[in-house]
Amino acid sequence: MILNIKKLAISIFATGLLSFNAQAQFEGVIEFEKNVGNVHVNYRYFVKGDNIRIEEVAGDGAVEGVQLIDLGAKKMYAISPEQKLYMEAPNRRPAADFDAKVEKTGKTKEINGDKCEKIIVSSVAKDRKIIYWVAKGDYDFFNDMLKALNRKENQSLFFQKIEGIEGYFPMLSQEYILSSNRLVSELKTNLVKKEAMESSLFEIPAGYKKFER
Repeated sequence: MILNIKKLAISIFATGLLSFNAQAQFEGVIEFEKNVGNVHVNYRYFVKGDNIRIEEVAGDGAVEGVQLIDLGAKKMYAISPEQKLYMEAPNRRPAADFDAKVEKTGKTKEINGDKCEKIIVSSVAKDRKIIYWVAKGDYDFFNDMLKALNRKENQSLFFQKIEGIEGYFPMLSQEYILSSNRLVSELKTNLVKKEAMESSLFEIPAGYKKFER
């Protein structure tokens, strides 16, 4: 009987640890800006468990486009607030693989109150080098989100070349032409705020119609 009680106590303790770890996921809002040449775009990530909402925000603060991602169900929807339409995003073919060199420099600096590590990813074939300043935390959603989005842009592809990057988030990343060292794009995180998210943020709004091709 004593042994059984001990086993039960250990089981409850382990379950508690698992529950704690399952809850130790980022929930909140991340705001960042993307600069490519003279083009400037603001984005917001809303994160709750396996659910992610990505908003593209205009200069006047208006939301121009929304993407809803359910990592668990492997579903993704594009939403047009202006037209009140939505569509399920089709699966896109993955980009062709390429060789890349990853340098974990060991250099650090503080960005947005977080200690960030400098990692450089370069590819001679693509003639590109991207410098990432990444913060370690409970950002496990980010790498899975990049895989789900399956974007062909270098900022996304190069990040996925870094081994052991799970749980990290890039607070700043700068893309350079490798041969000329000219800056061509920059992603800069301006806000990371942990707070409870309403489930309705990750649902298709009532009254929106499905876009039919």
